[in-house]
Amino acid sequence: MATFSGINDSFDMSAFSVPEQRIIRQLSLEFYITRAAKAAQVGNSKYRAFLMRPAEGMSIALNVEREVVVLFSDYKTFEARTLRAFDLMYEQFDDVRVDGSLRFLISGDDNVEEIIRHYLMQNPEYPIIIPFHYAQFGNANQRVLLDAIRKNYKIRDLFGYQSPLKHEYFFFGRTRLVDNVLDLHKSSQNSALFGLRKSGKTSTIYAIQRRARAVSCRTVALDCQDPAVHARDYSSLLEYIVVQTRLQLGLRRLDITMGVEASEVSDRFRLNMDRTLHEAQSSIMLIFDEIENISPKTAASPHWRNSNDSLLFWQILRAFFQGNRKFKMTFCFVGTNPHLFEIQKLHDVDNPVYLFAPKTFIPMLDFSETQEMLVRLGFFMGLNFDARVASYIHGRFGGHPFFVRQLCSQIHKDIPYGSRPVSVSLSVCKAAEEKSSSDIQSYIQQVINSLAEFYPDELSMIEYLARGDSASFTEMADYAPSYVEHLLGYGIVVRRGADFEFAFDAVRDAVAARLKGPTKLHLTEKWLEISGRRNKIESEIRSFLFVTFRRMDNSDWERILQRSMSERRRLDLGNLSRREAFSRTGSPLYFMELLKLVESSGAFEDEKDQLSGILNAMRVVNELRIDAHAKDIDDLKYQELRDALSLLEGIFAPP
Repeated sequence: MATFSGINDSFDMSAFSVPEQRIIRQLSLEFYITRAAKAAQVGNSKYRAFLMRPAEGMSIALNVEREVVVLFSDYKTFEARTLRAFDLMYEQFDDVRVDGSLRFLISGDDNVEEIIRHYLMQNPEYPIIIPFHYAQFGNANQRVLLDAIRKNYKIRDLFGYQSPLKHEYFFFGRTRLVDNVLDLHKSSQNSALFGLRKSGKTSTIYAIQRRARAVSCRTVALDCQDPAVHARDYSSLLEYIVVQTRLQLGLRRLDITMGVEASEVSDRFRLNMDRTLHEAQSSIMLIFDEIENISPKTAASPHWRNSNDSLLFWQILRAFFQGNRKFKMTFCFVGTNPHLFEIQKLHDVDNPVYLFAPKTFIPMLDFSETQEMLVRLGFFMGLNFDARVASYIHGRFGGHPFFVRQLCSQIHKDIPYGSRPVSVSLSVCKAAEEKSSSDIQSYIQQVINSLAEFYPDELSMIEYLARGDSASFTEMADYAPSYVEHLLGYGIVVRRGADFEFAFDAVRDAVAARLKGPTKLHLTEKWLEISGRRNKIESEIRSFLFVTFRRMDNSDWERILQRSMSERRRLDLGNLSRREAFSRTGSPLYFMELLKLVESSGAFEDEKDQLSGILNAMRVVNELRIDAHAKDIDDLKYQELRDALSLLEGIFAPP
């Protein structure tokens, strides 16, 4: 419903001085004046404020629909503590109805604009402040207001954040994600959020903590990158968790010792944490940020990788979580690598946190969220992003907030202040992209390096995709659905119908560039040898399986075939006859499906060692397919592949 300018009938004008009443009436020509705030005392100074909502025309110009706070400070000298008065005013109102990212300040200091500019340069995450002097309202009109607002683009680059966003003012998207984490906590369930570098994980944690405070949920956060966390053994870290929980909840410090034996550590942790929750009279959510730093294989300290610390730590926390108590502790795990929750065993013992929390990958911004960020922040910088340009930027970076911000920061640097406000053209956008490409590509390269370190198979898959080898990509996706789950979750690829493609152009270009590395002269010879031998042995294995399964009755054949394929492949292929399955020219079965059929055929039932050698050789052939990778291979791996092919040829190929 449209908002019209004016003043609410119940607005108490008497709370303001005569000059302030005049200013309020002038603002009411473009805004609807809704409510007066109670005066706020900061030190010896007293401040008055009110709320106003922009009328329809001003709302469109400001890109603001909710109420905003206007603060009066009639002192001749502005002091930074004046900004504390804003916080006190916001505490009086429902934050859902009031926009915290835009604030109006009317000051008696002639230099207020310069002072605010300097303050915001030192505090880049502080909300947008539009400063006015009382005297500016002598002949105020819409143009005066808009000009004052537009001046903000001279103050700072709203896109140019490198650090996580601690405040909500410039945080876009992920609302459903944050609400879901809190809903799980309220129902005494855990949550897990994963994303690659610069995907907004820590900013999301800050958003969870802000939202938790608003709905009376209590949180405690641990940064597992800190040696104060990962350098501790399991007992010391459990003690640290109790100490930090009490500290962050404002409870009295306890002298705690956990003991030596695991049973003693578990008992004392339970007693101390129960006491803490009872004193707090509240359930809490314990947030582990950068969880891979205390996870097996990826931990920053060796005792989490190689000893039983990880197993004992999670056994104790799981036991506490499952206990029957009035106040609960739930966990929110945040990190890059979900490996900890995907492995079934830790040191040959059941993993206590296997599937312990629903795994969620932090989504990229959708187009509407990308457009909202561009339009909202761009306005205050004198930059207008139309739908066509917003669509181009979204397509280049798939809604990755960090990359979008870096590009727009470069656009801001390229456009002179004097020409603003200005519409950003595609040519300006592309020129800025070229200038910022080295920085952006370096971050994308870090993403690719993370895949190379943690998920080499998934890296191979996107290399297939970059070459246009969708068949090999699909084969691996069907063989191991978890591979494609990681790529989809990280926002690197998207599924369109039955096909997969890169989620955004920049990562496709980076992977393609990676494949153009130097190659040795004899790569072609290697390729010809391995490709030819692999194709021949695959054909021989199909022939062997056809003869073997032809002796089997139909029900056993259908059962083994179905067990050798993923659910999706079963739906796609249906029931295959043995002739269809093992045709030399038209077989739809993948190499890894042939491996499973060899394993289930019973042909090597009495020769377990030979079967193990066959299966290992088939895995090597599948994993080291340089014909599919089209990249160099070192001599050691090349010889390993030749040995594997020789073993298979000795068994399946005719003499």
